[in-house]
Amino acid sequence: EQPTIYRVLGLMSEVMEFLEDDDRRNAEKLYVRLRRLIRNIPQFEILKVEEALAEGLPLGGFSNHVLEVFREAVEFLRSILRKPEVLRRIEEDPFVSLKKEEGKWYIEIPDVRTYIQATGRTSRLFAGGITKGLSVVIVDNEKVFNGLKRQMRWRFAEFDIKPFNELNLEEILKKIDADREKVRLIMEGKIAEKTKDLVRSALMIVESPNKARTIASFFGQPSKRRIGDLVAYEVSIGELMLTILASGGHMFDLVTNEGYHGVLIKENNGKPYFIPVYDTLKRCRDCGHQFVDWEKKGVCPRCGSRDVRDALENVIAMREIAQEVDEILIGTDPDVEGEKIAWDIRNVLSPYTPAIKRIEFHEVTRPAILKALKEARDVNEARVNAQLVRRIEDRWIGFELSQKLWEVFENTYLSAGRVQTPVLGWVIERYREFVESETDFMRLILENDLEVTLEGVKEEVQEVVVDEVQLEERELNPLPPYTTDTMLQDASRFLGFSTDYTMRLAQDLFELGLVTYIRTDSTHVSNVGIEVAKEYITEEIGEDYFAPRKWGEEGAHECIRPTRPIDTGRLMQLLRDGIITLARALTRDHFRLYDMIFKRFMISQMKAAKILHERAVIDAKIAKAEVEGYIEMLFDGWTKLRAPPLKKLPKLEKGQRIRVREVKKWRAPKVSLFTQGDIIALMKERKIGRPSTYAKIVKTLLDRHYVIETKGRKKLVPTELGTKVYHYLITKYKELVSEERTRQLEELMDLVEENKVDYQEVLNDMYREIGKYIA
Repeated sequence: EQPTIYRVLGLMSEVMEFLEDDDRRNAEKLYVRLRRLIRNIPQFEILKVEEALAEGLPLGGFSNHVLEVFREAVEFLRSILRKPEVLRRIEEDPFVSLKKEEGKWYIEIPDVRTYIQATGRTSRLFAGGITKGLSVVIVDNEKVFNGLKRQMRWRFAEFDIKPFNELNLEEILKKIDADREKVRLIMEGKIAEKTKDLVRSALMIVESPNKARTIASFFGQPSKRRIGDLVAYEVSIGELMLTILASGGHMFDLVTNEGYHGVLIKENNGKPYFIPVYDTLKRCRDCGHQFVDWEKKGVCPRCGSRDVRDALENVIAMREIAQEVDEILIGTDPDVEGEKIAWDIRNVLSPYTPAIKRIEFHEVTRPAILKALKEARDVNEARVNAQLVRRIEDRWIGFELSQKLWEVFENTYLSAGRVQTPVLGWVIERYREFVESETDFMRLILENDLEVTLEGVKEEVQEVVVDEVQLEERELNPLPPYTTDTMLQDASRFLGFSTDYTMRLAQDLFELGLVTYIRTDSTHVSNVGIEVAKEYITEEIGEDYFAPRKWGEEGAHECIRPTRPIDTGRLMQLLRDGIITLARALTRDHFRLYDMIFKRFMISQMKAAKILHERAVIDAKIAKAEVEGYIEMLFDGWTKLRAPPLKKLPKLEKGQRIRVREVKKWRAPKVSLFTQGDIIALMKERKIGRPSTYAKIVKTLLDRHYVIETKGRKKLVPTELGTKVYHYLITKYKELVSEERTRQLEELMDLVEENKVDYQEVLNDMYREIGKYIA
């Protein structure tokens, strides 16, 4: 039989997971080489290569190089498919069919490309949207059918095939006939006047170019147009012609040259009324400095460069497109910052298009975008007010205290804030405890490999006695899915990532449609999330391991979870094969963070593990120590995906004497220094800071050199400068920067967001408070 390049690539991709390590690596190299070679050559050249291989003819130039790699791939496939172990694994797989006919082995895999082309012809795009179509699949091979469904879901998350007997065929055929009749009448010009209202045009505005490109890719091959420095993507989604544009995030901030640090104070019915004054953000392309007010028009106030970009250019570009469309849909992030950006955009575009709506989606997937379009709403003013309060409070406190620091320390790089000050205090206090807690440690490694650590002893021992043993069967329940704080903690602990770096990686994963929104304090899992877990666990691990859990009540946000049932290895394969294409390339660290998020979510939906738990007291004469772990895994449950938190111990018996094989001594503090992850955990526990600000606070402390991070274990140590700044602030302005007052303000801002407190009253209280302690 004559092999084709695309079928060889498809077969190689399917069988790769059944190969041993060396064969898999060779297959991956061949696959990537062949795919790269044919990427930019025309179809007739590919056909020429295929014919040359079939007829044993040579080719010249580049085509001959393609032919040689193609021949190598074909021979490689033939060699590995002769191996009994590979054939056995393929035969056991539920998604690939292997059968033997007349002494020859045949592998059957779904032809997904052809299926997409064929089903695409059952409906048509017309002035009223997309006509109804019907595709009927006759299943003669269950494995190939399963493979088709799986591969289609990799490409289209919402793909589903319904059993034929569940369809109302009469209703579907009526709808098909009605759509076809409508198309006929439009083509004959009989309903031309009505077609004007059939298709609407809309401008969707998101923050980042990555998010814009990702959304556009859900609806076919978008056309591009450039407006100033911005790129707009145009797609059709049936009844809506959609232009997708990235605003670039925040475009406005408080000015510094008007009112009280950018806030005008007027009087209304005898009470002060606060009016924030905003202007566009400017950014110097040479030094990166970001500012609001010009000192000299067109010139960066820090380095003097004239290469400065003003966010007003983005506003002008958006206004240009706004005049062309029927409505505007603002799809900024689903939090108070995103609401404030949406409010800004609405304000600057409302004179050009009165129909402006806010759309909110917690994952960048096709179903989530379509759902958001149907549920468009007005901008939530209460959430905007909460963000105004947060920004004004940050400006007032920050400017006032920072100026005091500049005067006292003669350093204009210093800054202060309500949240960062108590957090700095935690680092300083922990360092003091660390220094004062130094003691002696001794680790005994016993002849049965059990390790026992003794504290505060120096005298060595030759033998220990098991003083007490308790055995019992226990369940090890899985942890809930990630929230922002727990994700940051684990990324710090297991991956060694800083909080700021983790948030940048996670934001990329969100914008590329791989995980749900990453600024959340909820562990709740939606029905969609449970279906994602069910599909992966039942297909890849086993139906007996699936145990769906909601993990709390539904709220404004969901947990952080993958958007599709695709693990890290499969994601790498689908990206390599071109089945999934992303708006930007992923780095190794992106994959590491995705893997951590994916596994944590999947174990949260798996059954508890069952262990035979052992707790024992070890008597070393000079001291006693307790050891705890398990001696047998009775049911692995969620530990199928992640190692259990307990060590495996040897079985011990009361009175058992065990010789010491090795002794290790050292002197160290009993108290450990904080890591960035520890700080995030404390911020969540003590209720200061929010998911959107956790990483920023830690980054500020590092940027200002108030704390430094040790190179090896990445522990936080206060600097002399940080200690002096903290003691100055806590001595002079304790009432403003105390942990308790900071927590009270966070609660007040939550009440503003819930529309339970007037934001003007909160601003008035803060204004009087600052005047009392600083002015």
